[in-house]
Amino acid sequence: MGHDSGDGPPATATVKRSALSPDEVRAFADRAPRCTVSLQVLCTVPADRDDSEILEAVLVNVSSSGMLLASAQGLQVGAVVEFEFKLDDGLVALAGRAEVVRTISEPPRMGLRFVTLDDAAQSLVQRLVEASDAAPEVPTAPGFAPPGVEFDHGSIRVRLTAATAPFFTYNPLLHVGVRGCFLPAEEDVPLGSGYQLDILDERDQLLLRCKAKVAAKQDRWVGLRFMDIGRNALQALRVEIARLGAVPPGARGE
Repeated sequence: MGHDSGDGPPATATVKRSALSPDEVRAFADRAPRCTVSLQVLCTVPADRDDSEILEAVLVNVSSSGMLLASAQGLQVGAVVEFEFKLDDGLVALAGRAEVVRTISEPPRMGLRFVTLDDAAQSLVQRLVEASDAAPEVPTAPGFAPPGVEFDHGSIRVRLTAATAPFFTYNPLLHVGVRGCFLPAEEDVPLGSGYQLDILDERDQLLLRCKAKVAAKQDRWVGLRFMDIGRNALQALRVEIARLGAVPPGARGE
């Protein structure tokens, strides 16, 4: 998948090769619109023994037909894996089964075709692709008005307004309904980075303070997962976002 091309060296494991021809693999890689998003993916490789191999990878992009993964540990074309998109220990955003259909040596990557993906997972992938082309505009107030989002030495400060409320709702991967959000970032932020997150209302009063972890990245946006937020504080945030008119389906649920 993705715009990369080329074939990498096969892994040492012996597996059945894909039934796809080179032309079919090329068509698979090029045909579907995709979302460029980065997050942790765990792949379980079935083994003859009980101790199946677990491969940690990072998602490069995803489409309705498959995904491109970055991993120093490659698999041979034809290998079938069970995979999970992990946002943290308590949240799996997507799971299914996929087959390795091509490999790339530099940088080390693998293109996988979805073999099993239930209706909910297919819907999430489709909404991710749509969201990647519809990110909210980053507000730039004139004069000396402070910016909507500020990163500062391990802390993030967000001023919740009608312009910034969609940051908590637009992306189906992380939104207020699953205790998360996507925020614009001027610099690259590694996955797993931790922050103190302060969210202020329009009067600059503290609405919510919690720890947050970077669980995903999409272009110049970082996806945060709230780590220690109480029920009352979360509900207050949802109410304020609803007042500002930006609530996605399911955002009121736990």
